[in-house]
Amino acid sequence: MFPHSLEHDAFRADNGELGWTREQIPLVVDLLRSQHFGILGGELWWVRDGVKGWSGSIPQRHGPPGVYTWETKRQFGERWEDYVARGASDAIAAAERWPGPEDLPHDLPGRILYNLIWVSESECQSLSSS
Repeated sequence: MFPHSLEHDAFRADNGELGWTREQIPLVVDLLRSQHFGILGGELWWVRDGVKGWSGSIPQRHGPPGVYTWETKRQFGERWEDYVARGASDAIAAAERWPGPEDLPHDLPGRILYNLIWVSESECQSLSSS
């Protein structure tokens, strides 16, 4: 589904899910959109230097750790092509918005990655019928 270099450069969680950098997200989203996959939503991961796993609880510069997630629900009667476009737009907006430069500590070790959840039209229909 993804070019070898893009998949190779992604962080792969133990369950096989992928996390990409902010810079990689536009390419990932374009590839999913071009293959007619709808992006259901996503979340941000904090991957610490030297650690194999990830955390969804991301330290903040001020206050308690934050969790960053978004969801794009398909609207009743929405054409699949419109949902694909809206999910792609929401994913790009989330990557551009989160985290803001004022959100994270200056010395946060590791990196912030973006995990996307996507489905085909038939998978989406089977999810909504269950």
